Amino acid sequence: MSRIFPPAPPLPNRPDPLAGFDGSGPLRPISERIYLLVHNPLVWLVPGIVAFVGLYASLGYGTSFLGLVGTFLLFGALIAAGWFGWQRPSLFGTAAALVGFLLRLALVVFFFATRGVGPETFGAPLEVIGAEVLQLFYYGALGFIGGWYGVYLRRRQTQLSALQRPRSRRR
Repeated sequence: MSRIFPPAPPLPNRPDPLAGFDGSGPLRPISERIYLLVHNPLVWLVPGIVAFVGLYASLGYGTSFLGLVGTFLLFGALIAAGWFGWQRPSLFGTAAALVGFLLRLALVVFFFATRGVGPETFGAPLEVIGAEVLQLFYYGALGFIGGWYGVYLRRRQTQLSALQRPRSRRR
């Protein structure tokens, strides 16, 4: 895997993302992630809303041109969450994907609830809930990978630009 994805150096000139965090106790990893999400809401909420628009277009328009644009918008938003959320890229990508999914779920529930349609119309309640939970995990994993890839691209670009800088001065 290191040949396909060589390790990238950390981003230069970036502050400590946990400056001001004094978490202690057995739940430190969880409180650390919550701290980052609370202190950087735009990094995951804006891509989450864009991911919702992309998810809605990709599911609503299928294989048409709008569906293709929606798919690119969904993946681009998750990659952008990792790009801008350099502190914990997979966390921000996952959070953005979950925001998009939950907005889509709320829209679907609202749409059918206003028309008097209940979950039993689509099958047994546990089947409907099970399918939605499965999709929740799917989009969470998609956001995790998208966020990781976003910061990977950013670090590789930083590394490549640092390697090219001395060459341009020699000419």
